[in-house]
Amino acid sequence: MVNSNVYFLLGCPCSGKTTVGNILAQRYNMLYFSGDNRRFDYYKLAEKEKHSFMTMDASDFWDWSLDQMVAWEKGVISEQTPYILNDLNELSKSNELVLFEGMLDMEIVSKAVTSNQVVYLSVERSVCEREFFEREDHRGMLESILNTPNISEDEKRRRTEMRRAAAIDAFHVNAAEYGIQTFLRDETVSAQEMAEKVLAHFGLAKKNNS
Repeated sequence: MVNSNVYFLLGCPCSGKTTVGNILAQRYNMLYFSGDNRRFDYYKLAEKEKHSFMTMDASDFWDWSLDQMVAWEKGVISEQTPYILNDLNELSKSNELVLFEGMLDMEIVSKAVTSNQVVYLSVERSVCEREFFEREDHRGMLESILNTPNISEDEKRRRTEMRRAAAIDAFHVNAAEYGIQTFLRDETVSAQEMAEKVLAHFGLAKKNNS
């Protein structure tokens, strides 16, 4: 189980989880743990016999089908989730509140936390597709494709579309199937208002007023 002072802000791409996470962390002086910042650290810990996705030979990545890319995305996240949960528990011993922001294996998380510790932020798929490469943390991915030498413009477009679709398909999920509270981002709800919803679900707003 994960310690009760650890909270999880999960979500699909472009759902606003980073923006909301920063609001929460600043407001409550929470230790902010972004999964995206630690992904490569966990690759270094991977063992071939235990972590088939993290140790997979991806030299032919662009020849994979969309289904293979999605399976790889999900598999890497699933293999990294136990490492992340262990790190969060360690951090929770020396920090009053810890906030994880990113994506984890939903089934593993749902079994390791209480329902009030976790929220999933979602957004319409069309928004994901439109905004995916506008996000700062995705721009490097796009630039890498566009700057690949010796491939045609058509191939660059194919790779761009495949990479975006794989990330969205892997993490645009129905969190309710795992008993996880979902909040939908739309134009009528500001980031601050979404943060208030998340705080209320975590029970932190109530604690702050007590």
